[in-house]
Amino acid sequence: MKRIKIYHALRVKLGIIAIVLIALPVIAISITYSRTVKEIIKNKYTDTAIQSVFETGDKIDFILQDIEEFSTVIISNTNLLEMLKNESEYGYDDFKNTLRGFITSRDDIEVIDLVMQGRKYSIGATKITSAYSIQKALMDSSGQPVWLPTKKENIEILSGIFDKYYFTLARRIIDFNTLDDYGYLMINMEEVILEQAYKSLIDDENVELFICDKNGVIISHPDKSKIGTTIRYKRYANEVLTSKDNNSYVQYKDKIDKVAIYSTIDSNGWKIIKTISTGYLYEEINNIQKYFLLGGFLYGIVIILFMIFFSIRYTEPMMKMKKVINKVEQGDLTVRTEVHSNDEIGQLGDSLNNMISEMEVLIDKLVKEEQAKKEVELEALHAQINPHFLYNTLNTIKWMAKIQGNKSVSRAITALIKLLRISTNLGRDMITLEEEIDYVKNYIVIQKLRFNEAINLAYNIDSDCLGLTVPKLFLQPIVENSIIYGIGDENNELNIEIKAFTRGEDLIIEITDDGPGIEDEILEKIFKSQTDKNKFSKVGLNNVNQRIKLYCGSDYGLQIETKVGAGTLVRVRLNVKDVKSS
Repeated sequence: MKRIKIYHALRVKLGIIAIVLIALPVIAISITYSRTVKEIIKNKYTDTAIQSVFETGDKIDFILQDIEEFSTVIISNTNLLEMLKNESEYGYDDFKNTLRGFITSRDDIEVIDLVMQGRKYSIGATKITSAYSIQKALMDSSGQPVWLPTKKENIEILSGIFDKYYFTLARRIIDFNTLDDYGYLMINMEEVILEQAYKSLIDDENVELFICDKNGVIISHPDKSKIGTTIRYKRYANEVLTSKDNNSYVQYKDKIDKVAIYSTIDSNGWKIIKTISTGYLYEEINNIQKYFLLGGFLYGIVIILFMIFFSIRYTEPMMKMKKVINKVEQGDLTVRTEVHSNDEIGQLGDSLNNMISEMEVLIDKLVKEEQAKKEVELEALHAQINPHFLYNTLNTIKWMAKIQGNKSVSRAITALIKLLRISTNLGRDMITLEEEIDYVKNYIVIQKLRFNEAINLAYNIDSDCLGLTVPKLFLQPIVENSIIYGIGDENNELNIEIKAFTRGEDLIIEITDDGPGIEDEILEKIFKSQTDKNKFSKVGLNNVNQRIKLYCGSDYGLQIETKVGAGTLVRVRLNVKDVKSS
């Protein structure tokens, strides 16, 4: 019986069905529930976050507008404009005193600088580096406010030097009455002012919140080392920086799924951006989903255990039936399966037992009929050989009696008697290989007399093969075939060799001659059941081949190897075990 593959087993199929019926609904419900709730949470959170970021942006926008309005007050101050118009008439202290009047009115302004050609006036915190590089955007402006990126400055306070980050509002100072250009006003505010405005929105360590300009350069960030860097390489940057919406959000993936919420500051187009991982948003729903899956898993384990118990309970009788069927395939018809139930499985077991009983009766009947048929066939095959050989032998003796004297006739008759003693013993189908060789030797005695000693027969028999039993009269027709095809007008002498040896449980006998070989057309007809009046050995070889197959099985018999002009090899293969027991 063909072995059942593990994935074809009924138990495995029941387990797969249980897993499918449990796992698929649990997974489908979990995924549907998770996606639906996550989408709701994301929308609710993002709506709330957008609103809070928008409100923070409004607060920062108010701060920046206030500073812009304050810068307008400064550059439109008539006293300051008069001093700038007549700069040579006023000293350094005069400018500082005027600027001090502006800065003392504001707590959020750290430094005010006036930068003119060749001169600079500064009030507020003392910067170690006082050199200014006027940016092109400021130079190209016509007096409107220009917000410059945040810079790190070294500030001297008392006897120490500290690092501070300033973002700057810069404006060209132009007298709108005369359109005279007097230089630049720089108002420096500490970056902390911006951080304090949005710091309350950082509600988790996974949240990143910062402000950047239109070009993506970071203006304010809780991590000061990131100030001045760009966000252009961020996955969300292009969509955020080019968006025409004042406030919205962008979903993106940066190793993990994230959301970037942004709002635009109207005053200068800066963006306040808040990024957060969706894992933080979905933390609670993920926990619920874990508990749900764990419960489903435990429930699945219980169901699978039940299915395993159920499958064992109902497949165990089937496994026993399978073992019984395997033994029946091996030829044991005495086995029966045990029946312990009255259900369909029990009925199947009863049917199997009844089937085996019927098979046993039928096989016994077939064996007896086949044995009788075999005996009839063997008797017919033996009867086929004897008249043919007797005819040839007597014909040979007749010619020898005419040509030679009584001595040759006596030798021939003696050999003939030995041959007839074996061939006519129909009650004995098996003889030893040694007896079969003696039979061939007596046959060769007669054939040598017939062909004037032109036949040479050599024997190469392993000693342990002589005692093996073989079917009677199987070598003589083969040797006769060699003589018939080997002795002709052109061949005056024929050499034949008989070799015998064992190979495993097989007995191999090889009969080799150096005759002219057998033509392909004749070779094809040798094993066909047809008669030939001139060369009756074809019937002999077919006879031998059939008898060996009857005794040993269809895998055994004769094999002929021949080549025209190079001789013939007939290989006989017998089963030692079978021929011994026959």
